[in-house]
Amino acid sequence: YIPFTFYCIDINGLPTQTPGENAELGADGLGNCYHDDGITPVNRQVSGDYAYCGGEGIICNNTFLGGFTSGNYDPRYRPWYIATKQNQVPNWSEPYEFYTHNIGITFSRPIHSIDEEGKTVFAGVLASDYSLDGIASFLTENYDRSDAIVTIVEEAEPNYVIASSTGIAGVRKVLIEDNSKPCPEDNDGDRCMGVRIPISDLNEDIMEQLISTTYLTQKEKNFPVSELIPVRVDHDDFRGVYASHTIGFETKETGISWRIMIMCPVPVQDDDTIMPGDSMFQLLITSVSAGFIVCFLQLVLFIRNRREKEIIASDWRFTGVFLAGCALLNLACLSYIGPNTDATCLTRMWVIHFFFVFALTPLFVKTYRLYKLTGVGSIIPRRQTISNARTVLMAMPFLAVEVLILLVFTFIDPNKVEDLLVYDESHTENHVECKQDTWAFFALQLLYEGGLVFVGCLLAYKTRNMRKEYRDNQQLLLTMYNIALVGSVVVVVFNATEVCQATTRVFITIGILWITVFSSCIFVVPKLLLIRSRKLNPVEEDEPARRTWSIVGNVTNSIPRIGRRVSYHYSQNSNSFGDQSEEDDDITGSSGKKIRACFIKQPMKQPMKQPMDAIQETRNSPDDDALSEISRT
Repeated sequence: YIPFTFYCIDINGLPTQTPGENAELGADGLGNCYHDDGITPVNRQVSGDYAYCGGEGIICNNTFLGGFTSGNYDPRYRPWYIATKQNQVPNWSEPYEFYTHNIGITFSRPIHSIDEEGKTVFAGVLASDYSLDGIASFLTENYDRSDAIVTIVEEAEPNYVIASSTGIAGVRKVLIEDNSKPCPEDNDGDRCMGVRIPISDLNEDIMEQLISTTYLTQKEKNFPVSELIPVRVDHDDFRGVYASHTIGFETKETGISWRIMIMCPVPVQDDDTIMPGDSMFQLLITSVSAGFIVCFLQLVLFIRNRREKEIIASDWRFTGVFLAGCALLNLACLSYIGPNTDATCLTRMWVIHFFFVFALTPLFVKTYRLYKLTGVGSIIPRRQTISNARTVLMAMPFLAVEVLILLVFTFIDPNKVEDLLVYDESHTENHVECKQDTWAFFALQLLYEGGLVFVGCLLAYKTRNMRKEYRDNQQLLLTMYNIALVGSVVVVVFNATEVCQATTRVFITIGILWITVFSSCIFVVPKLLLIRSRKLNPVEEDEPARRTWSIVGNVTNSIPRIGRRVSYHYSQNSNSFGDQSEEDDDITGSSGKKIRACFIKQPMKQPMKQPMDAIQETRNSPDDDALSEISRT
């Protein structure tokens, strides 16, 4: 084995160490072959025991033929020689550190000779070294003025670096006694050794950290072939996003298996966030402010008039909670302001969905209580009492289910920030969005929240024939249908259009504004107008106010005919209830349908303390609450 750089040759170009045969370049005549000191002659012999030259400064001059400037080298102990001698076939080595501390690969093939007996015997190894410095130089020279970064890494673990356009060396020179310390620049070479660098160990500067992070990100995603992977750099001196892609490179002849990694910086779009000063910011603040102010003012007016009989008749407590939920749902949209981070993404997932269910639950339980009290769908009407405390308990499970859903997905599939690359043939840009890994949360929320709205619409429809001046059935029906319609439009637009997240959030905010303002207005404004109308046109004190109450029941032929119409009246002067009866088989219900019902046989002799001997609810205040009890049936 004769290195291509240092050797002594004769006039025919053949290696020699014979004194007087060395043809030195630029010298007159022939000379001798010496070591580096110019004094010690090279006198290596083929015969003799093999010795490893290079360990602890041992110099060997009897191991192989040829002239060298260094005596600390014996190729027969190098991996390529051992492998070729053992396998007896031509081969390419894996990239490894040369004796000169650079990286390269070696092509080796066995050399055979014929001995005196005519047998083919192993005579040695012919090897040719290929330094990878040429690849590193090529990358550095061609990408020196480019923003792109190209790095070549071995596929096999631990993924050693081959070359990079940033000038990163595949070998790091360190002290022999302490590999963690770099080799001094003024060392003589005996104290240092070369150590190959795994890509995971690149962390000395920003570029090295970028290369290492990019490779690990690509590896985590299993090196996608047709997808660009974004990698973000957040450093005090440099911030940006790179689009990365990898290409596998391997040859069967050499056994080389590398991965070429390309990284290019891309522009970061700012239309995924709503920040102060943006046009979207002004629109969102206006929508949130308008929705909150309208809902909050109506809540204040509603509570201030809670002792008016028109307000009492509409369950002012639950309607008030609904109005408060509408105001809070508008305020929840303020969470859309600010950069997309893991914390803000998770906060938005919680507040929007929780306050939506918080606002919807009072309406749902109010509609459900009305459905149960009226006996719609029951075969046999029966006496029921559903107090406010019981109704509150009915609302708790709906909020608990929503909190449970949010807690589960906070841990298994949270809404978190994700870098996305949008690219075509002409350009590539980066978007930072809040996303979840799967559609499970969206599907479950659509099923749960949409189910509440759907069932609410169904219950509101079934109780639509209650008298409107004493019940909120029509308001409930309009509110549920309004939520269903606007919610469906928002869901369709959210999934069917490709717009930035800032636009989507403003659209959702406007949808919430419409739902909350419209729903709160149809509950509050008619009541306030009725109060105003009653106060402008008061009923004479000496004229008893009489109301005829239609009893809602089920049409059935199995109920015996009593033939008596019963109506109840309430006198404001006497604060008592009485009854009237007359023979009539058919009773007209509030829906306009003829129904047959079974009533008491004898007229009541004493004033009623409760509205009627049918469906009722406990109340606390005397006059107006009593009127509310009648309206509840």
